[in-house]
Formats: sequence, structure tokens, C-alpha cells
Amino acid sequence: MTLGTRAIALLGCLAVAAGTVSAQADHPKPLDRANTDTTCAPCKDFFRYANGGWLDRSTIPGDQSRWGSFNELYERNYAALKSTLEKAASEAKTASDPDTRKLGTYYAGCMDSVAADKEGVKPLEADFKRIDKIKSRSDLIGAWVRLQQLEVFAPVVFHSTPDAKNSARVIGDLYQAGLGLPDRDYYTRDDSASAALRDKYVEHVTRMFGLLGQDPSKAAASARTVMGMETALARASMTLVDQRDPEKTYHLTKVADLKTMAPSIPWESFLDQLGMKGLAEVNVSQPDFLRAVDSLAANASTDSWKTYLRWQLLNGRAAVLSASLVKEDWEFRLHTLRGVSEMQPRWKRCLAQADTGLGEILGQAYVATNFSPEAKQRALTMVQNIQAEFRRRLEKLDWMSEETKAKAFTKLDAIINQIGYPDKWRDYSTLNVTPGPFAENVSRAATFDYNRDLAKIGKPRDKSDWGMTPPTVNAYYSPLNNKIVFPAGIMQPPFYDPAADDAVNYGGMGAVIGHEITHGFDDQGRQFDADGNLSGWWQTEDEERFKQRADVVVRQFDGYVAIDTLHVNGGLTLGENLADLGGLTIAYGAYRRTLEGKPEPAPIDGWTGDQRFFLAWAQIWRQLQRPQRTRLQVLTDPHSPGIFRVNGPLSNLSEFSKAFGCKAGDEMVRTEQAVVW
Repeated sequence: MTLGTRAIALLGCLAVAAGTVSAQADHPKPLDRANTDTTCAPCKDFFRYANGGWLDRSTIPGDQSRWGSFNELYERNYAALKSTLEKAASEAKTASDPDTRKLGTYYAGCMDSVAADKEGVKPLEADFKRIDKIKSRSDLIGAWVRLQQLEVFAPVVFHSTPDAKNSARVIGDLYQAGLGLPDRDYYTRDDSASAALRDKYVEHVTRMFGLLGQDPSKAAASARTVMGMETALARASMTLVDQRDPEKTYHLTKVADLKTMAPSIPWESFLDQLGMKGLAEVNVSQPDFLRAVDSLAANASTDSWKTYLRWQLLNGRAAVLSASLVKEDWEFRLHTLRGVSEMQPRWKRCLAQADTGLGEILGQAYVATNFSPEAKQRALTMVQNIQAEFRRRLEKLDWMSEETKAKAFTKLDAIINQIGYPDKWRDYSTLNVTPGPFAENVSRAATFDYNRDLAKIGKPRDKSDWGMTPPTVNAYYSPLNNKIVFPAGIMQPPFYDPAADDAVNYGGMGAVIGHEITHGFDDQGRQFDADGNLSGWWQTEDEERFKQRADVVVRQFDGYVAIDTLHVNGGLTLGENLADLGGLTIAYGAYRRTLEGKPEPAPIDGWTGDQRFFLAWAQIWRQLQRPQRTRLQVLTDPHSPGIFRVNGPLSNLSEFSKAFGCKAGDEMVRTEQAVVW
């Protein structure tokens, strides 16, 4: 999941793209003039100035929906991880280490396309039969439970989360789920593009049911049923913007009272079958959605539920079944929705499956050769420098009262820093991986992961738990734990380069660190205190002054047109845009402090230190993107497209204007400048 309470848990993910990195055989220049376009003035379009050369000579590979620094970085590492997995596969029967045997068996099973084609949908047959036998409300709930255990979340997701208002304890949470399209708006928007996409979705579902063996007329009827059920759920779903408000998704409810909210569903039975017998209370993130599920439970026919659940299971596992199902799944999910023209080679898809199913086993092998203790210490030192700079900026704020500042200092000082990889690796000893059908291994890995999640309920929060695997090229802030996490994967060029000057490293990794710290004080994260509690610790006047400043950022990004007439959603992207603005501001201040008492560094390749700082930020977000992927991003993603992540925050910074000689009236100098931190 990437939405709602789980999104709050991993609130500040740096970027949408995620992958893996490694040491490079050839070390490129930290900043390369060949990547720039000096025919475009930096004060007109800095994204183009910094990246135009790269944009002009680059193309998007057929198996990608976008191409940029993130993609280049993790693509360079695929060969290393492939070698690790192939070695594990060759040793799967002989290795003395049980984790190596598991990893090798898992990867080898995924790579066996002949076996996958032979098995077809047999790995799902037992669960299909369970669905087919639904006759009563009790049977229906049993099918829901089984899908939860497979991490096929329909029509709701039940999972663990720290209690937002008492975060030291972990509670259960009921959250909206069960849609086949990316978001509710795909069902509710009335523009022609959305209507056409819905038609394509129904055609896709029809073909998928056909591949299950249904005749054309029945498959078409099944697809219409799925669309009807999902549309009813979508209309009751909370919008992505509303989900950003943690108060709107906090409704602590006694389990006994669920029957009042949704009387048609035997919730005690649902929870008992999940191993939650005796659970006293849960959070209901979207009560209106739960009422809609209750209405469907009461009024939709048994056959409609069977069809809907059969689809949810098929949709959730199609990517690891026979070639015909894999191809049809790819056609809609990646070609239609994202514009991808070629399927990734099987080994890349299996690498991703291994990272998902056995991520911390793969992660151990990764960090053993790709992340040194020295790299971890360098990162920690930079984090400490950035935090110190944020403290200095807080001290000087003229719009925040001393009362709120005192609590902000407490929160800042309490931030936990996790860098590289977990201190304690996950124990996979109870996960059974066999040479049988790969889809069955995927289901067992999902059940292992889900049971691990539910086991947290009723216990104290474990702040040491990681939400990303070590090779991941990303970072995040968790407001419920008040911690920032930087996997080993991101501690590489262009983010951090031991061979680069401080300006480049602070403009890259330093701004990333500042970005994640700022998430603790953005529109969503600021509502949680030093202990991770949704506590309302701001003075009312300070809160209003913050909102006034944040509204400037909303208006700015609302004005950007991403594609055709589709604008960026300034409300949806507010947290990330605030984090970019704050991260750059803080990192720049920290960089300048490294120069105190020293002469100004000499220009490198004709760029001053300050210019190199801003160029380093711009090169991180260089990217080409397919139109379909841009539309998907704008509708569903809290991150703005790369060009706006560069030009947006920089056009608010006087330090940027000074570095490049920009003046009032230039396009990179906003008339209404946003100033927060």
C-alpha cells in the first residue's frame, strides 16, 4: 500500500521511482557540461539549462515509462544484483546458509517460464474454489480474510499502524481498498480521456476472464459486474487530498461499535479469522467507505461478489502466472496506463519479485559489497549538519512564537536517523520457499509479510523497523515514528559522491536529507509531535501563519500545466513541494557554513560553488516521461513532475537568483515568493 495510514507511516518518500544502485566501474564527472543547454538562460528555465544536453540525447527505453537519474542509477546495479541472484540460484540445493537457499529457490522459480506456463492458474485454484463456494455472509467474510492473508486487499485492507494519538502502541486499522484502477478519480472523472480509459479497463478485464476460460459473453458480463462493484466503492472512497489530513483518517472505534457503523458485516468473525480474537478497538480510516462496503455486503448478489473477488485475486497475481496472463496484465497496467512499449526481460521482473518477497535477504548481500561503514558515517555526519542548520533557521523565524518553537526544537532533536540498512535483519526462518509453482511462493511470502504485520498489533511500537529494503533508491520520513530513513541504495552518485566537492554533495544528498527532515514540518508531518502523536502542538496563530505560507506553494503548483490542460494538483503535492523548498533552503545554509573561515572555493568547470549546488539539485530530477505516465502521476502521485521539482522551489530562492544573476521579471523569479523555513 502507498496510501492513507500506510502513507503516513512512510510519509516523505523522496521520489516515485525506486530501484537499486551500486559502485560504478567508470566514475562520471559530478557535473558534466555536456548535460547542459547553455542556449537556454538559467533565469528563464533552469531545468532546461541544467539538463538540456542530456534531454536531447536521451531516449526512454522501451521497457520504461520514464527515464532519468533515478533510472540510470538503479539500472547500473541490475547486473550486480543479477549476479547475486544467479549465484544463489545455482547454490539453492547445496548452500549451507538457509537464507541463500531460500533466495536462490525463489529466484529460480520465478525464472522458470516453462513451469509457469504449464501450471497456468492452478496455483490459484484452491482460492478460486473457496470463492466459488460462497453462499452466505459468513462465507463471504472468510473469502475476504483469505485475500487479506494473500495481501490482495479487497474490499478493505486491515493492517497494523501506530495509534496516531498514542503512537507508542500499535493498533489495527481498516482502510479503503479494492479498486483495479489507480485511484477513485479514474471512476468518477467525466472527461473524455477518463471515460475512454474506463472502457479500456472493462475490455482488459473481459480478456482476463476469457483467459480464465469464460466464453466471450460471460467474460463481458463479468467485467461489467467488476466495474459496477468497483465504481460503487470508488464513489465512497476518500480523495487523495483529503487523505493527507490525518485528522480525517482518525476514527478510533470499539470493535463492538462496528456493527452500528456497518451492521451487515460480522466484524468479530472477520477479526477472529485473522487471529485478532478479542481485539477491543480499531481505527476506521474512512467511515463512509466502510458504510459503502456494508451496503454492498447487504445488497449486492452473491454472484456479483464472487465475480469481484475472483477478479481481485486474478489481478493481484497475474504478473507471476502464465505468459498469456502476464502479457495481458502488462498490456493494461504498463502499456495503457504508463505508455511502456516493451516488457522488461524476465530476469529484471524476477529481481523485483525477489526484492519484494525476500528484500532483507537480498539486502544483506547488497550492503556487504556496496555500502561501507565509512559511507554510513559520512551520511550520518551530513544528517547532523543539516539538522543543526534547521535548528538555526528555526531560531530566526519571525512568524513562529517561542512556545511553538520550543516544541519544534524538541521534535527536531528527537528525530531518529536510520542509514544504510537495519541494525537487526529480518528473520525469514518460518517462511517456506519450495521449488514448486512460483506463484505459490509469492503467496507464501505475502502471507509471511502480512502475518508479521498483524503480529505488531497490541504490542509497543518498534521504531527500528524499516519500510524500505536496503538497495532501494529512495528515502522517507515517518511522522508516527519521527524518523528519517536513507537506504544504502541512495548513498551513491548523483546523490552523494566521495569524489565531488561539497557544493555538489550538499546540493544532492544534503538537499535530500533536508527534504526528509522538512517532512516532519510540512502540512501533514507538522501535526505530529516529537513522539509521533497527532497532538495539535502548534499555537493557533502559528498554525494560521504556516497555512498562509503553504497556500502560496499550493497556488504556485496549481498553476503548472503538466500535460495538455491537466494541471499539477497543488494540494496533493503540497507536502513534497514544501519538502523540496525546505530541503534546498536548509542544505544551502549548511553548505555555506562549511565555508566559514575559508576562502570562497574557486570555480570548477566555470561554475561557482553556489552554482554547482543548484546544478546538483537539478540533475537529480532530470527525466523524460511518457505522456501516459505524466497523466497517471498528476492524478495519483504526491510528487510533482521533475521539471517543477527543479524550477518550482528554485524560483522562490533569492540565493538561487543571486548565484545566477536573475532579476525581477525573469521567469525563474516569482513575483509571489514562497518563504516558509
